[in-house]
Amino acid sequence: MSSKEVKTALKSARDAIRNKEYKEALKHCKTVLKQEKNNYNAWVFIGVAAAELEQPDQAQGAYKKAAELEPDQLLAWQGLASLYEKCNQINAKDDLPGVYQKLLDLYESVDKQKWCDVCKKLVDLNYQEKKHIEVAQTWHKLIKIRQEAGADNQELHQLWRKLTHLLAECTEDQNNETQQLLLTAFENALDLSDKIPSEDHQVLYRHFIQCLSKFPHETARLKKACEGMINIYPTVQYPLEVLCLHLIESGSLTEEGQQYCCRLVEMDSKSGPGLIGLGIKALQDKKYEDADRNLREGLKESPLCTTGWYHLAEAQVKMHRPMEAVLSCNQGILDMFKCGHPVSFHLKGER
Repeated sequence: MSSKEVKTALKSARDAIRNKEYKEALKHCKTVLKQEKNNYNAWVFIGVAAAELEQPDQAQGAYKKAAELEPDQLLAWQGLASLYEKCNQINAKDDLPGVYQKLLDLYESVDKQKWCDVCKKLVDLNYQEKKHIEVAQTWHKLIKIRQEAGADNQELHQLWRKLTHLLAECTEDQNNETQQLLLTAFENALDLSDKIPSEDHQVLYRHFIQCLSKFPHETARLKKACEGMINIYPTVQYPLEVLCLHLIESGSLTEEGQQYCCRLVEMDSKSGPGLIGLGIKALQDKKYEDADRNLREGLKESPLCTTGWYHLAEAQVKMHRPMEAVLSCNQGILDMFKCGHPVSFHLKGER
């Protein structure tokens, strides 16, 4: 078979595929391979035809052979991706991330839009497999590509926010790098919000603070976020409550913190964190009856504040009521184990 005859056979195979005559296409490809066993296009066409004939094993073998012959050509990798996306076989699920990664490498310099499309598919796949660091790193690169392409702030805001959704529900399983990428996503999403203040921005800020409260090593960042939200939303209790509980549990209820507690009680006379803070202040001033009353009332609203139980017991000891102090300690220990760790920023209704 001459070179011209090979080209003719390949054209016939392509035409047969276009006409959905897949068995006929296979015949033409096999004719080519008898002459040129390493013909890239013939192997790709076999992959296409076999996939349409629901012969996944043959299709996979053909695409892989083509990819080995020409690893920098797109067609075989595109075929494998399409095949694996439709296939329920175990090896397809295992091999698909590698195929997507190869497509990303090939698309990066030639087609940014297709790169982004494949990138999102890879992120979805890693998300399903709970590969958090891969999700974060790949999505960060997607945002960088979109920034370089001139994406506007609204699109970038949505991309950063999408990353917070992808990562925020699984913080317990993340390593430090993933956590930092998540917090950076929150910060960028907040900065790029188009309406500040707004209900949407306020909800995002709240989620950021909730996320920070799960990371004991991020106390400085938590304090900064709470103060930032307080400045923008001075009538909203939530950041004040979290900040007051943070200062109480960390044992650093300064004069500024006491002012926050007073402000909370002015906004809501039954505020748990606010009353606990006032109780601690009264204890420091040796006003034990006031301390006992405020701490009791505060702990009704925020029972998971372990430091509050400790200070209530301390006030009761000062008032010569040891049995009550023992009960307070026991209750504090019980609630500590309910929330799973000794220090918690949980508010009422968020156990």
